[in-house]
Amino acid sequence: MRQTLRHGREGTSGLTVLTCVCLQSHWRRFVQQRTYRRRLQFLYSNWRAVVKIQASVKMWLESRKYRDRLSFFKRHVGAVIKIQAFFRANRAREEYRMLVHSATPPLSVVRKFVHLLDRGDGDITEEAELLRLREEVVRSIRCNRQLEADLHLMDLKIGLLVRNRATLQEVVSHCKKLTKKNKEQLSDMMDVERSKGLKALSRERRERLEAYQHLFYLLQTQPVYLAQLIFLMPQSRSTSFMEMLVFSLFNYGSDSREGFLLLQLFTTALTQEIREKVEQPQDVVTGNPTVIKMLVNFYRHAHGQNSLRESLGPALQDVLLDRTLSIRTDPVDVYKTWINQTETQTGHKSSLPYEVSPADALSHPEVQRRIDIAIINLKNLTDRVLNAITSNLHRLPYGLRYTAKVLRDALKAKFPDASEEELYKIVGNLVYYRYMNPAVVAPDGFDVVDRSAGSALQPEQRHILGSIARTLQHAAANKHFHGDGYHVRALNQYISQTHRRFRKFLGGVCDVPEPEDRFNMDEYSELLIVNKPVVYMSVSELLNTHTLLLDHQEVLCPDPSDPLRLLLNDLGSVPSLQELTGDSSSAADPGSEVSLTLTNKFDIFSESEDKPDARGLLLSTKQLIIDVIRTQSGDSLRDILRASGSHDQEACHDWLMRRRAQQDARTPSKMKRNESLVANGNLRLEEKKRKILRCLRRLEGLGVLRPPNADDHILQMIAKDIRQQRVHRQRRGAELRKLRQTLRCLQDKSSFHSEQVDYYRHYITSCLDQLGQRSKSTNKKKLPALSYSAARLQEKGVLLEIQDLPPAQFKNVVFDIVPGAQNGTFNVKARFLGIEMEEFPLKYQDLLQLQYEGVAVMKMFDKAKINVNLLIFLLNKKFFKK
Repeated sequence: MRQTLRHGREGTSGLTVLTCVCLQSHWRRFVQQRTYRRRLQFLYSNWRAVVKIQASVKMWLESRKYRDRLSFFKRHVGAVIKIQAFFRANRAREEYRMLVHSATPPLSVVRKFVHLLDRGDGDITEEAELLRLREEVVRSIRCNRQLEADLHLMDLKIGLLVRNRATLQEVVSHCKKLTKKNKEQLSDMMDVERSKGLKALSRERRERLEAYQHLFYLLQTQPVYLAQLIFLMPQSRSTSFMEMLVFSLFNYGSDSREGFLLLQLFTTALTQEIREKVEQPQDVVTGNPTVIKMLVNFYRHAHGQNSLRESLGPALQDVLLDRTLSIRTDPVDVYKTWINQTETQTGHKSSLPYEVSPADALSHPEVQRRIDIAIINLKNLTDRVLNAITSNLHRLPYGLRYTAKVLRDALKAKFPDASEEELYKIVGNLVYYRYMNPAVVAPDGFDVVDRSAGSALQPEQRHILGSIARTLQHAAANKHFHGDGYHVRALNQYISQTHRRFRKFLGGVCDVPEPEDRFNMDEYSELLIVNKPVVYMSVSELLNTHTLLLDHQEVLCPDPSDPLRLLLNDLGSVPSLQELTGDSSSAADPGSEVSLTLTNKFDIFSESEDKPDARGLLLSTKQLIIDVIRTQSGDSLRDILRASGSHDQEACHDWLMRRRAQQDARTPSKMKRNESLVANGNLRLEEKKRKILRCLRRLEGLGVLRPPNADDHILQMIAKDIRQQRVHRQRRGAELRKLRQTLRCLQDKSSFHSEQVDYYRHYITSCLDQLGQRSKSTNKKKLPALSYSAARLQEKGVLLEIQDLPPAQFKNVVFDIVPGAQNGTFNVKARFLGIEMEEFPLKYQDLLQLQYEGVAVMKMFDKAKINVNLLIFLLNKKFFKK
């Protein structure tokens, strides 16, 4: 019972505790809620101050965080900038690489770089300067051509004066007096046609000479004609024909101009031969192309001989001086040599058999030892020659190196699937096997090494040179020796290693600048030549060339307007040997030499008309697309064109157009954009989108764009324009520098020609002064006049007839010849029955010009017919010194 009560009291006590805890918790809740409600009410009543306090605290926390981070950046500012620059540059580089190398760069990449197409103030300044320099250059070129024409005319006048003086002396020595009996003889003697030969001073001969000068200038500067002619001729004749051109037309490539033009001929002909005759790359090695044979002979015997001597000579000379080396690697030969030496040294016949197989020979340790030594010697000697070749890359003729580059590129263009290894094997065949190998095999035959008179290479020396050449030949072509012997394997391993060195060398051979850079030639170079190029050739070479061109003109120039066809028409048929030499006898020498001063007949700066085409439409469409994608973003061009632009995008577009208008206002008038492009700039953004869609459809209809991917196609064009913009600016800078240099040279040339014109004019005046009979003491006296009746002039042969006047009345007509104020000028007055009728001005040089042109009879007063030759003789006799 007591225990039960105790448990009851404990239970009641526990219940009381729980009750107290519950009451306490409720009270705390009540107190907390009341406090919360009061605070909430307080905050509601003071919410502005609460917000301000919270903002201040948040600002202070963020400021402290910002100051801490800024302090960190300031302590590590260099590293931060570098990291940022690295990531930005890396991202820009990746995007630009995508723009350059991707066939279809994404629109986002195109948009990122499309600003590069904008023209800045620097671009406008350079373009204006470029335009001005081009105009000045063309103006200077035309001025120089006019000066050259004046010089040519004055040169002709001087020649006529000199020729007339010589002719007059010859006439006077034959005929002291002009009589009726000898007037026809004198007229013939005064006739310029009596002078024969290509350079005779007559219009017909002069025109033929100039036609030949134009013809050979065209053949020099336009290599396509000779390149075609080489393949039209039989191979047996083509080599000799090319040698004639090398020695005659291109003067051995003796200066930079002829060297440049000759190289142009070689490369043009090589490219054409590969394009038309080579069916597979290996044909170049096995087919012995005509052009390669010709150019190798030229560079090996002309300009390349010193190169071979300087690069290979010392190494080959060292090889020839060391006569103790043995490089025989054939086991049977080594075995027999060993047996012979043993018998020679011992004086007893060897017990070993003399005839053995290679395997049996190799079974002897002595043979193996000797072969090992020979292989080491062969490798060392080959390395010595190979080092001479690879270390003297700069000594190789530039023309040969550039031809190797053209050969590689032409084969790659025709056979895109050919590997680089295969292409460089063919290049190695050209550079080493065809050009160098003969000099290695027979250095004495190519004057590569010095040999005393009467000395010749020994058989062992030729064997050594042949072994070296054969090893290098295999290495250049990466061709292994056949066989299973260990010595063959050792040599093949060496060939593989050497081929890698050859491959690197051949890559360096093809790494050459373009001929325009090497020879400093461009489109203006021909116009800067002060002294015209001159070629010397025999008359037979000139006639043979003329004949070949006529025989093949239907293939060479089928177009009637082709420059070559026009020049051949000017020349006509092939003249005879006697016409060119001036020797009418059968003993005319076809080997006599004639010099031709080459000149260009055709104007390369003629004005060209722009033909309307789709180019303008394409340009306008690209500009519209650029304006749209710079303003509005999207995944594709089609999406952008279909989406509506926002107000901000319209504002951005308007700002871009205003900036472009300001740029156009600063642009010189000659560089203004097309009016249609300016008009497009006034369109709104949505109007441009609609116009782009119309233009795309038109371009698809014209075949400029390929449906259904027209959008991608035109974006590719814009990406290409962006890629080429940097190249364009670089080329523009280079062209500016070249134009400035060209203009200076043209001005120097113009000054030189002006001085020449003044000198020639003074010289002609001096000649006429010296011809005049007046002396310094009689300058002020009245010049005497000559009076002849028409009958007397007819008797002298000067007057032939007077229109509408019978010969019986000639005695009533008197002609007075009065010298003018200037030497070489006359006034001819006609009187009939004492009454002055007319006056005719006469110039002495005009008479010489008529004589030069072959005009035998001239009209005076539109009625009197005069013998030009006898009138010149009369003036010479009466007014000029004999």
